[in-house]
Amino acid sequence: MTAHAFDHIAIAVPDWARAGPWLADALGGRWGHGARMPHMDVCQIHFGNDTRIELLAPGSAPDSFVRRFLAQGGGRHRPHHLTFKVDDIERTLAEAGARGIGPILVNLAHDVWREAFLHPRDTGLGFLVQFVQSSLDPATLESDVRVPAPWPDRAHGDAADIEFVLARVPSLDVPRTVLGDVLGGKAEEFRTPGGEPGVCFSWAHGARVVVVGSGDPGEAAGVRSIGLGSSPELDIPAAPVGHGLADTGLLDVLGVSLLVPV
Repeated sequence: MTAHAFDHIAIAVPDWARAGPWLADALGGRWGHGARMPHMDVCQIHFGNDTRIELLAPGSAPDSFVRRFLAQGGGRHRPHHLTFKVDDIERTLAEAGARGIGPILVNLAHDVWREAFLHPRDTGLGFLVQFVQSSLDPATLESDVRVPAPWPDRAHGDAADIEFVLARVPSLDVPRTVLGDVLGGKAEEFRTPGGEPGVCFSWAHGARVVVVGSGDPGEAAGVRSIGLGSSPELDIPAAPVGHGLADTGLLDVLGVSLLVPV
């Protein structure tokens, strides 16, 4: 196994002002850290099972990659990448290369944070994959770009558990290769209530990644939903979707729907 944890999902947003306070108030997410830099404003919000949601907003630079990414999606909030922690990044790079997937933006220069990415055009997953070898929590690093929490944590109750992230893909062969063979996720096959095939991948720590075959070659691949392990008190209509879950929508806040237990 090359990865030991699914660490976080990163969501691109025009700014933190709406999604951040909502994640804190409605889901009990706790502020982890944040920084404002030319290429991005980034913050992480921690949830109950050591999984995080990262918010990426455009930085001050006109050519900010987040600004470009948002523009490509019509300015809407939308998922940007999933991040996995690995024990041996050279091994993960070798596993990807052996399967004909060329990692991009490889940076092994700094022992405290060694990273690489797999581009969706090379994997067909519909989302960027980041894998990192690091024993440090970014929140512990001193930096002059760090910012204090711009909103208060919820005063009562625990943070919701993020149990899984769900993505739709045209073929299950791709996630079996990337999430299974390269990143070492333990795979469990299943079928949705509608009969669609799926695979649930799990690691030693963090949330699971669930992928469902779309059955429609014209449907765009990508992350669709975040699933919670406990139902928060949300004053939002939710429609049952099966497996004891209901879908709240929330595309305008998170760029993905939120699946909650019923």
